[in-house]
Order: sequence, then structure tokens, then C-alpha cells
Amino acid sequence: MNVNLEHLAGRRVWSKRGRPVGYIEEIIAEQDGDDLVVTEFHVGIFAALERLSASTVGTALLDFFGLRRRPGLYRIPWDKLDITDPTHPRLLCSDDELSGFEDLGTVG
Repeated sequence: MNVNLEHLAGRRVWSKRGRPVGYIEEIIAEQDGDDLVVTEFHVGIFAALERLSASTVGTALLDFFGLRRRPGLYRIPWDKLDITDPTHPRLLCSDDELSGFEDLGTVG
């Protein structure tokens, strides 16, 4: 399936139960011949604020609220996210399985 990545970046991801999981912060892809193949999606609840970190004001806000370095970033494998409707990406795994994708490293 071919999807324009700009249609996915920043989109809210929904669980199978219909609860919001977070927003697509990054899309990780690898070169495969002439193609780029998505390997995983980085999803976090503060994606909109993360985008602000490119500015001095945004960085100050993230630091003030302690959001720049925080747990809660999920590294979701490509095959665990249904992107057939790029405007409404949905997890293909249970909420319990999602906790196994949590990246306890830092962001920012």
C-alpha cells in the first residue's frame, strides 16, 4: 500500500477500544532499493508540543512543564498500525500489547 506520509504526520492514533493513544511524531523508514519502507511509527501524547521545540519559545514551554524529557513515547511497528484511512490511524493490537512498545528513553 502507498500512503503519502504528509497525510500521517501529526495525526491522532486511536486504540482498538476507541481511546486516543497519541499523535504520530515520527515515521521511521528504511531504503529498500528505490523505495522507502516504513518500519515503525513513533507516537506520543505531546506531539503538538514537541513540534514547538524547534523554536526557543516552544523549548522554554516544554522545559517549564517538564514535557521535553518524558516517558510515554510508543515505538509502534509498521504492522501494528492500520493506515488504510490515513486521517484516522488505528492500532491493530490491544492496549495491553501497546505498553510493550513504550520507549522509556527521552525525547527532545
